[in-house]
Amino acid sequence: MQSDNQNTPIMPRKFWLILGVLALILTVVVAWQLLAHHQSKSTSVNAPDNQALLALKWDGTLDGDLVHVNQDKASFTDQELKEQFPSEGTKLRPVDGLAISPLDNEGRSQQANFTASSASLKQVTKRPARIANDVRPSGWNINDTYNGQRWVGGYHDNPQVYLGGSNQALWNKSHLVGYQFFGMPTMSTENMITGTRVENAYPGQLVPEDDIRYALKQNPNVTIRGQVTPLYQGNDRIARGVHYMAKSVEDNGRTLNLNYWIFNVQPGIVINYQTGQVQIQDSAKVRSTEKARQVAVLFLCLS
Repeated sequence: MQSDNQNTPIMPRKFWLILGVLALILTVVVAWQLLAHHQSKSTSVNAPDNQALLALKWDGTLDGDLVHVNQDKASFTDQELKEQFPSEGTKLRPVDGLAISPLDNEGRSQQANFTASSASLKQVTKRPARIANDVRPSGWNINDTYNGQRWVGGYHDNPQVYLGGSNQALWNKSHLVGYQFFGMPTMSTENMITGTRVENAYPGQLVPEDDIRYALKQNPNVTIRGQVTPLYQGNDRIARGVHYMAKSVEDNGRTLNLNYWIFNVQPGIVINYQTGQVQIQDSAKVRSTEKARQVAVLFLCLS
């Protein structure tokens, strides 16, 4: 009689395949739920100027990271909306459609403007695995100095913190104008800020970036005028947040019209914006791999 044990290797393969498919479906469902939750919980405010944005208080929640400003209507004038930003072959005007500001006297990144199109997206090459060390925004190192051209000295402290079911680095080199719109020309200190993982990804700048990319893919004949402005308090090295506006040009905003304030914050983290030093509260302290996995599973089950 043939032993049943000869067939046992087949079952585990089928089991893991089915489990993988179920996990993928569950991930998509939960992501959709999170997006719907984010959209329903995000704050909406009226703010006449950047000082009003700086005066806003974060509510301490993940959803509260992104604020809808002035009914999501970008405030470009007709002239600003139609600006093209032709290339000058320089670091700050490297390609058509992208205009980056120089660092201010304190070495901090300033406003970036762009006009993105389906054509500009097609020119983007694969992103490098890492951003070069010489791309160094203010606040990336602690106790460093700005010599009038670049930041020198100091030391980099990027603690692992707990967020969304996993342990990950707190700080990112956060693009003002996203890599997906123009590629390598965006990889400069002038186009970066030191941003938290939340500010840089979800529900931070990834939200408007995805909005723009989706609008261009669905409407390849339009261009999107964008503006990203990091805002600082006093002589802080780290931005309190970014003011992100974008609007479709040819149809005067019918395809896309957004106006967001994105706090540079993260739940469980107390940031010293002047020095870049942080205090990590218990809720954000790293967890063992097994404990993090259990919490992530529980989060998925409760979503």
